[in-house]
Amino acid sequence: MAEKVGIVGAGTMGHGIAELCAISGYDVVLADVGHEILEKAMEKIRWSIGKLESSRALVENPGIILSRIRTTTELRELAGSKYIIEAVKEKIEVKRQVLRKLDSLMGPECIFFSNTSTIPITELASMTGREEIFAGLHFSNPPVKNPLVEVIRGKKTSARTVGEARSFAISLGKEVIVVDKDLPGFLVNRLNDRLFTEALLMLGEGVTFREIDALLRFRMNFSMGVFELMDFVGIDTVLNAKTEMIGHGFNTSPSEKLSGLVEKGMLGMKTGKGFYKYQKPSVYSRPLIQPSGRMFRVNPVRLFATVINETAWMIRNKAASPDDIEKAMLLAMNWPEGPLSIADRLGIDNIVGELNSLHSSTGESRYIPDSLLLEKQRHGDNGLLSGKGFREWPFASEDIGPVKFQRIDSFALITLNRPEKLNSLSEELWSGIRIALEKALQDPDIRSAIITGAGRAFSAGDDIQMMRSWKGSADAKRWLDKYASPLIDLLASFPKPLISAVNGVAFGGGAEINLLFDVVVAADSAVFSFSESLIGAMPPIASSFGIAVTGRRLLPYLLTGDWMAPEKAKELGLVDVVTDDEMTLMVAMEYANRLSRAAPLSIQSIKSVANLHRTGVQPEARFSQNELIILSSSEDFAEGQEAFLSKRKPVWAGR
Repeated sequence: MAEKVGIVGAGTMGHGIAELCAISGYDVVLADVGHEILEKAMEKIRWSIGKLESSRALVENPGIILSRIRTTTELRELAGSKYIIEAVKEKIEVKRQVLRKLDSLMGPECIFFSNTSTIPITELASMTGREEIFAGLHFSNPPVKNPLVEVIRGKKTSARTVGEARSFAISLGKEVIVVDKDLPGFLVNRLNDRLFTEALLMLGEGVTFREIDALLRFRMNFSMGVFELMDFVGIDTVLNAKTEMIGHGFNTSPSEKLSGLVEKGMLGMKTGKGFYKYQKPSVYSRPLIQPSGRMFRVNPVRLFATVINETAWMIRNKAASPDDIEKAMLLAMNWPEGPLSIADRLGIDNIVGELNSLHSSTGESRYIPDSLLLEKQRHGDNGLLSGKGFREWPFASEDIGPVKFQRIDSFALITLNRPEKLNSLSEELWSGIRIALEKALQDPDIRSAIITGAGRAFSAGDDIQMMRSWKGSADAKRWLDKYASPLIDLLASFPKPLISAVNGVAFGGGAEINLLFDVVVAADSAVFSFSESLIGAMPPIASSFGIAVTGRRLLPYLLTGDWMAPEKAKELGLVDVVTDDEMTLMVAMEYANRLSRAAPLSIQSIKSVANLHRTGVQPEARFSQNELIILSSSEDFAEGQEAFLSKRKPVWAGR
């Protein structure tokens, strides 16, 4: 004989849990205060089971499953249940009345579970005489499809009851996490509130909700934006959860924005309007969220700092294990990565810095960095860029002369490391970049390479001292044949994606090599200049590859050596993304992360075709290099180098 489960509350969660239990073979009694409520619940259950049958997700006949569900308005008909699941409104007085009545009707062995999303289990259990056999069993919406269940231990919940809750949830086909501290919001809703709260506060900092959602969707690979999610859940539901959590001591911020929307009846998808507008109330549709350049102005560190701080607090206080926290947000909220992985990607040092800044400006105690974060920062365990944070990452580092080569996760980070010379391209630097790229090419686990500069420059161009030392065209040809051409040829034919993070000046050759990269991310402080004509030389890459890419629009800059702001470089097609200085490398790493999710063979094919266009201008490239060789023996070339080093205006002879 099937075991009996009593469920009180036939709303969205209650009828979903009832359907799930019946599908899993339990006899279900679903109770609520009115027959009309129960009939609507059964209509939704029948509709859902029909959808599951049409998608061949059921192993039994729908009629058999539906026969296991009985409805009632009398709580006494739940007598004999092995488990009671309370799923009534998130109102403490309603729950108190229901739980006290149930406690008087059920046998002493009946285990009580509450599906509350915010109210502490200890408080609910104290309303009954069975605190040891009372636990939280929080299903995520929709219960039939969402794979996660949180089991929450109250202060007096026995280990046996926690085990029963786990076993029951597993019998329903669910993944289970255990929250060992009875906290307002438990795990998922607690972290959700941190994300919701900071997103709402950012609206007052000059950021729009569309920009924040675009950041999440298109930069961080989230399936839904945070404002899109609040509309989907119901803005009144989000506000009620926040209010309950604040009432039970959770240190979060009230939201006038949410209160204002609720007062106007703008509750999200169910009313046809919330943050976004929808075609019809209560009909599921996705709002139009489009990527834009503005999304690269939104700092994810600002958005996630308190989420990660809360996560650290929960780990340190043994509220939940690191693995369970990761699993909870992956499964319940469909995040692309858990909060600990996000912390490591953003950088724990960056998180601590942001929290300190927010605490300094607001005085709010929730921004005080947790001691676990401070400890990791103190030990240099800052995440991805150090190889270790909350988890260990694939990491290796070596110096190749003035080039630092790091293998980080799925990408190589190649740093031009002559900051005292503004990373000017010496022979050793040309050679070091080539060797580093060859190492990246030989490593099958490296999917892409990022190139950036140390200090306040990407690269100020070719080393003038080196060029001044040339005695004539033979020296220039030797430099091209031994150092420059091998790197240019490798960049033009490189089979893996190349990303540059341009910080500060990119002059001469430092600007030119960006024309051979696949993705160029530039900081606001970046300045581009093809300045060779100002020192008696010429830009061999820009005059061949560059003209092929941009057409004559680049020519005025090659002829004059004029400076180019990053937005202008983007307009001309030299730059793909312009962002704040502190986010330049972060955005480049986001590209590397997204590239790692793409099919390797597809990337290889795309690169093969793209490289045909680059190698197709090799005759022009060779011609332009020969022009540089010819110029190197001219008086004007020598004058240009000497004038630059002497910091004076050159006097051209025209020969």
